[in-house]
Formats: sequence, C-alpha cells, structure tokens
Amino acid sequence: MNTDNADRPNSRSLEIIFKEHLDNTIECGKALSDLFFNLEGPDQYITKVKHLEEKGDRLTAEAYSSLELLTYSEFIYITEQLVKRLDDIVDGINDTARLIDICHPRQIENAAHEILSTLVSMIEKLQMEIAQYPHIELASVRACCKTLKESEENADLIYHEWRKKQRRVLVLSLIEENNWTEILGVLEQTTDDAYHAGLLLERIARYGQK
Repeated sequence: MNTDNADRPNSRSLEIIFKEHLDNTIECGKALSDLFFNLEGPDQYITKVKHLEEKGDRLTAEAYSSLELLTYSEFIYITEQLVKRLDDIVDGINDTARLIDICHPRQIENAAHEILSTLVSMIEKLQMEIAQYPHIELASVRACCKTLKESEENADLIYHEWRKKQRRVLVLSLIEENNWTEILGVLEQTTDDAYHAGLLLERIARYGQK
C-alpha cells in the first residue's frame, strides 16, 4: 500500500497514519490516567486530553482522505470502518475527561483506574496488530481478538460490580453515584470500540486471503 498515494506527493501512507493514530491514542489514555491522579487540579490534564483528541481527529481526516484516492472496494469499506472505530476510541477517552470536567468529582473510583488500565492494554494490542497493515496475519489477529474480547468482558464486569455495590451498600451520595455511573459508562463503552476495531482488523485479514 506504500505506492497507493504516489500521485499525491504530500500524502502519507495509511501504515504511517495508523501508527501515529495509535501512538496518539495511547498518549491520550495516559493523559487521562494523569487526570485521575490530579482531580484537585484537573484543568491542564483535561486540556491535554482534548489536544490529543483533536490530533486524533486530524489523523482520522487524513486517513479518510488517503482512502478516497483508492478504487472503492470491500477492502476500502472495511478500512473506513476501522478508521471510524479508532476515532471512537480517542473520542471516548476525551468524553471521559469532559465528564470529569463537568462533574468535578472529589476523588477517583478504583473502577475507573481498572477500566482505563484495561482499555490502554487493549489499545496496545491493537497497536501491535495494526503495525502489520495491510498484510495482517489472520491467526495473529484472531488471537488478539480473543484477548480483546476477554478484556472487554472484564471491563463490563468491573462496571457491573461497581454499580451493584453502589445500589446495595450506598457508598456514594446519589449525585456522586449518578456522575460516576455516567463517567464509567462512557469508559466501558470505549472498550467495546477497541474490541470492534480488532474485529475489523480480522475482517481485513480475511479479505487479504481471498
């Protein structure tokens, strides 16, 4: 695919764009983690997450522009869906930071650390697989998807157990519970996006074997 954009001197290959996109998303996840540890002075961390999300938007737009240069096919359609999922991941991280800005919680919930750690590990696994784009090995990406599914299910369980504890033990005030239900819900949904990105990589690998 390195020659696909040869007629457009200023364009970059999708391989390079995807690598930069995943590197940026991991940095965005780490910035959110820093925010979790600095709720007493969150503004600079919220701003950093936003700047990284905006960079992700620019990379997403660049990837779409690169795809527009190619002859449309099922492969291009699947790759477009992958680009959307990658954008959804960094959007989800930013949405989490924005909710913290709105809700201004006094202290972090352990479940937030656990789900974010799970999400970052999922992004790192995607990064390893997407580094092979477009020549993705089917066996490797299937193993990756199995791991991503387990991680997504674990994030869902963390969220479920947290909500069950709040209702049964009444740990937080009603307002704080509602705030964290929304924050953790967005973060958990972002792990779903990471899993579905893996499934799209598997579809790309299957297409390459046709």
